[in-house]
Amino acid sequence: MKLVIVESPNKVKTIQKYLGKEYEVMSSVGHIVQMLANGYERLGIDFDKWEPFYKIEPGKKEIVEQLKKEAKKAEVVLIATDPDREGEAIGDNLVEYLDIKDKYKRIKYNEITKEAILNSIKNPTMIDENLVKAQKSRRMLDRIIGFRLTKLMMKKMSNYPKKPTAGRVQSIALKLVVDREKEIRSFIPIQYSTIVAKINNDVNATFYSSNPDFENKEWISKEKAKKIFEDCKGPLEVLQVKLSQKKDPQISPLKQSILYKKADLPSKVVQSVTQKLYEGFGDGGLISYPRTDSTRLSENFLIKSREYISKKYGSKYVSSNIKGFSGDQDAHEAIRPTDISLTPDDAKQKYNLSNSEFKIYSIIWNSTMKAIMNVPSREILRYELKNNQHHNFKMSFSKIVFDGYLVIENKELQNELPKYNVGDLIEVEKYELLDHETKPPARYTDGSLIEKLDDIKVGRPSTFATTVEKILDRKFVEKEGNSLKATEFGEIVIEKLINGFPNEITEGYTAKVEEDLDLIAKGKKDYKDLMQSFWDRFNTSIKTAELTLEKVVLIDRFVGKKCPNCSSELVYKTSKKTKEDFISCSSWPNCTYSSSIKQKPKRFGFLNRQK
Repeated sequence: MKLVIVESPNKVKTIQKYLGKEYEVMSSVGHIVQMLANGYERLGIDFDKWEPFYKIEPGKKEIVEQLKKEAKKAEVVLIATDPDREGEAIGDNLVEYLDIKDKYKRIKYNEITKEAILNSIKNPTMIDENLVKAQKSRRMLDRIIGFRLTKLMMKKMSNYPKKPTAGRVQSIALKLVVDREKEIRSFIPIQYSTIVAKINNDVNATFYSSNPDFENKEWISKEKAKKIFEDCKGPLEVLQVKLSQKKDPQISPLKQSILYKKADLPSKVVQSVTQKLYEGFGDGGLISYPRTDSTRLSENFLIKSREYISKKYGSKYVSSNIKGFSGDQDAHEAIRPTDISLTPDDAKQKYNLSNSEFKIYSIIWNSTMKAIMNVPSREILRYELKNNQHHNFKMSFSKIVFDGYLVIENKELQNELPKYNVGDLIEVEKYELLDHETKPPARYTDGSLIEKLDDIKVGRPSTFATTVEKILDRKFVEKEGNSLKATEFGEIVIEKLINGFPNEITEGYTAKVEEDLDLIAKGKKDYKDLMQSFWDRFNTSIKTAELTLEKVVLIDRFVGKKCPNCSSELVYKTSKKTKEDFISCSSWPNCTYSSSIKQKPKRFGFLNRQK
């Protein structure tokens, strides 16, 4: 008998079906060990060896015993945990705690299909120690930073609504949201005007300046706009006609951060749905492994997909050039369908997909198809015109001449473009003067924040969704519609962190740590050197911050009404159990009056600062 150990119990039945009676498939149900909170500062680290202290998770003892029992009977144990650093670390823990160093093999697969599973069985490897070291380093770094900064924040703040936690990636995510909020507050709108010549219901021309007041030549200062508008009368004369060809941009296969942005759903929903699509619905996964930073597509998948596109749409739609690259986890692929012939509509009907499952599968299928297909080509027709011999106008039109990847959207091609010749006089129905002002930058959404973290190389695909959830759960950030808005509490926390750790709580420093972890994963950097160097520097920063950071006492906001029971002032509070805001009597616990609130208050402010 051969034992196969996977992480998720949802994979067991499907993989067992692929492998048959010769194999037994079991699940570790994720990590089997947890990092202890003991030793110096309860950090759970052996500082002489730079190793975490682990113990079997209390709820996993029975699972470990069952795995150990079956491992003893097996001739070989195949570690089939997820193909990332976390999965490699789980595999390493399984090898150690099941005592199977002499009888294990590591197998990896990017999709749960029969072909992928059988191929992984044929090509076993060993645990990649460099990936394990990178994961251990990340775990120790995050423990040191998280525990020690949180402890310091709790010491330097009081009366906080939630524990003022800090973290290596979490604090940068909060900083980004707070920085954006400051940009919005300090934003000064620019007032400008535009002038449009309405020729008919379908055709407009726009004024542009040869000596512009703004970088955008269509913008006019409001002072000048009225004078120019009053001078705009009569027809437009065609001065120049330009005809050109243009291709639409090439589409990249999906990596995780882009999927989060395109989905425009809460990050925890995207994380849950992609995992479900990956594990499948009984007869194989619908998508490849979703926690990836790669946009590479496997050659085997490309061959099958090109055949499908050629057969369905014709060979002229098949691209020979795929825009993709391999991320730091270079064994991975982009997120893609496991079977390109399974369209979103077919998948919805066959597996009864929910709305969110259908939406996300559609994004993945469409993006993958477009990445493998030739891009659309357009004919662009541009006109330069003049009014009264001295006011410049322009208009442009576009017509698709080859639909390329747009063919999958079943869009009708545009009609013929309006044709004018040099010297033609075009009658204008009316001229319109339109006033505008620039808008402040948009707040981050779950998806755009994750995309930003990925762009600046902070965090990993496996942690993005958790990071967003943490800053929401800690009440550092709140949702306004789909947008993430920093709370006053969040702004106070990040202000103190930056004041105390100006060199560490920065995007650049955090990205450098990620780069070092990648070098460890590739065997190009010694993890013990990294940890010792970090520890020496961080200890100095902690000691300085303990001496210099001021203490902040937060006060509850008064409601402005008296308690109906005892006439004391009513204040806003947060329930530790439900995490919801409510109104309470300031005399609690002597008076237990409370009520719900309809509108969220701005909860906290500075009462005083004292060293």
